[in-house]
Amino acid sequence: MTFNQKICSTFFLAVLFIFASCRKSGEEIIALLSETEAAEILETSVSAKMAGFTMPTVDMAQILENYLNSCNVPGDTSLQKSKTVAGASYNYTFNMDWLVTCSNLGVPQSAAVDIAGNGTFGSPHWSGSDVTVGELVFTGLSPQEPAYIVNGTYELEGDLTGNLRRVDPTLNCVTELNISNLTISKSSYQVTGGSGSAKVIGSSNGRQQTLNGLLTFNADGTVTVTVNGHTHNF
Repeated sequence: MTFNQKICSTFFLAVLFIFASCRKSGEEIIALLSETEAAEILETSVSAKMAGFTMPTVDMAQILENYLNSCNVPGDTSLQKSKTVAGASYNYTFNMDWLVTCSNLGVPQSAAVDIAGNGTFGSPHWSGSDVTVGELVFTGLSPQEPAYIVNGTYELEGDLTGNLRRVDPTLNCVTELNISNLTISKSSYQVTGGSGSAKVIGSSNGRQQTLNGLLTFNADGTVTVTVNGHTHNF
């Protein structure tokens, strides 16, 4: 074998190796979904920078401020949201409806809110598109209360592409959030507290993996995600 033939043979084997490495099976892709990746997916699901859960929820708090005297009168609106900032981008549409329930004296007690959204997002680690569904209850509506309090569920489902360990896997992902006593300041409209549980279900080519996590909404507006002992702050 000549020198040139050896070079060509070596190059051909290298190409085959790279090609085989890039063709990940569903099982191999799902194996890449570790605690770190699940925590990053939860960041995209919660962070306002990627049009996550907190964005339409805070927007809804601001909208409710103008409808607290509309007792038992259904309301609805649509919001178009898009932005690119600090390596993150999003383009979403949210459809929201609500109903404020009041006491016999006309004092607002609670608001039932439904959110339906769809759009695309991108971040340094994950990008994709999804549809969202939220069923939330707002309390703390009376003017004397310093913050709105939010409880309920929020779900996101779509296809994600990640940049993981020199591999760019694509998987279908369902993220389920259960929110407890999320507080939104009425003076700043910032999230100042609350907690929640989360579930990330990743699927690829018939393979599936589920990871569970906990959410802590901190007083400084940050969020702490814990997945199997791995902690991620954003």
